[in-house]
Amino acid sequence: MRRSLLIAVTTAGVVVPLAMGTALATAGDRVERTGSRAGFEIEIDPDLDARFGPRPVNAVQAADIVVRRFPGARVLEAELDERAGGPIWEMEFRLAGDERKVDVDAVTGAILAGDD
Repeated sequence: MRRSLLIAVTTAGVVVPLAMGTALATAGDRVERTGSRAGFEIEIDPDLDARFGPRPVNAVQAADIVVRRFPGARVLEAELDERAGGPIWEMEFRLAGDERKVDVDAVTGAILAGDD
């Protein structure tokens, strides 16, 4: 019984720090969330995320804005970035076989610039 307990405690003492170290090491770089329920890739830089905090327009809402503005568009990626000191979503999407990009203001939801 003591041997089983010693093995369990030793294993936990090795596995838990190893898993936490891996999680912390990857959190220091750009965070990529792939295969989200949104159906497209979402990239969020932790520094920008911390600086801007919660945004009125999230990546999914920005994708909806793009799809409404460009009927038939399929959003491929949303990346949090900044312009003029404010948060924006850089949106990549496919429309009629062409890849396009557009920026969506993460505060107002306005389309700021793009290929169109």
